[in-house]
This record gives sequence, C-alpha cells and structure tokens, in this order.
Amino acid sequence: MLALSVSAAFAAESLDTQTVKEFRLPEYDEKGNLKSETLGDYAKVKPDGVTEITNLKMNMYKDGQVEASVTAPNCTLDPNGGRAGSEGPVRISRENMVITGEGFYWSKSKERIQIFKNVKVVLKDVRSLDAGVKK
Repeated sequence: MLALSVSAAFAAESLDTQTVKEFRLPEYDEKGNLKSETLGDYAKVKPDGVTEITNLKMNMYKDGQVEASVTAPNCTLDPNGGRAGSEGPVRISRENMVITGEGFYWSKSKERIQIFKNVKVVLKDVRSLDAGVKK
C-alpha cells in the first residue's frame, strides 16, 4: 500500500508537472507497519507518477527500525512500476556496512539495488562479525 503525504503545498510549475517540497512517500505492510519511505527535499511529479527527486533518502524498515538507507543527490522514481534510479552518486548504509558508487537501479519487486560503477564497500566492526564465525 503506497500513500503520498506532503508537508508543504503543491506549487504549480506547469500544467503537466507539480513541484512538491519535503516529499514523502511511505509504504506500509498489510498490518499497517511502515516498510519503507522515500523522502526528498523537492520532487517534480509528472502526471504519470514518475517523479524527479532532489536529495533522495530511501529508508527500509524492519521491526520498526531503519534497516538500510539509500541516499543520492538526484533520483528518478517510478512508484507505479516499483523502480528508481540515477546516474549520479549513491550511498547505501546499514548497521555494519556502507556502500558507495555511481549510478544505481532499484527494483521493488526484486528487493534489489544495483550500483553500476566505482563501487566501494566499507565494513564496520568486522571483528564483532568474525566473533560468531567458527574457524
């Protein structure tokens, strides 16, 4: 279930596109728990729903807590198609990992994010991860 909420009024940019300040698109599961939310400082929403977002932040939730965050300066979101992407820089952060790179594609149906180039993975607190591994 997707719902669109905005904390600022729509500003008419043209007859075809609307600009939204403080964009927020939450997604809830069948029990009403927040699964994910897509945020942006600004969004240009086209009549077909395709949205150009400035300063994207996508949060994925598990048990009410942020499990992972994706940030990018710019992003094109197709909420009806369940996909998003950008050619610019991207950063994915999780509790013990940060992944950065350039260009990404996100598929909601596959629950997958692909980064295209200059990918860098930084693991945090690797020793605590190794503690549970038998050698």
